[in-house]
Amino acid sequence: MKDNISELKAILGKKFAGNKARLDCFSRMLLALFKVRTVNLSEIAVGFEAKASVESRYKRLYRFFKQFEMDYPRNRS
Repeated sequence: MKDNISELKAILGKKFAGNKARLDCFSRMLLALFKVRTVNLSEIAVGFEAKASVESRYKRLYRFFKQFEMDYPRNRS
């Protein structure tokens, strides 16, 4: 699993600017999302590969999305 995280971080690092900790969190979250097949943060926290407790993982994911901003393209009609 560690190799998957490193590989995904390398790929995403080329496309997204940001600090390494957020990129690591995003990579782990994506892999957990594929594993648990739900967008429920509690479920993703269980599938999130980390040494921290499930509660700590949940808080990390919550903080990630709390600070996350999506730049939506505007439709020009």
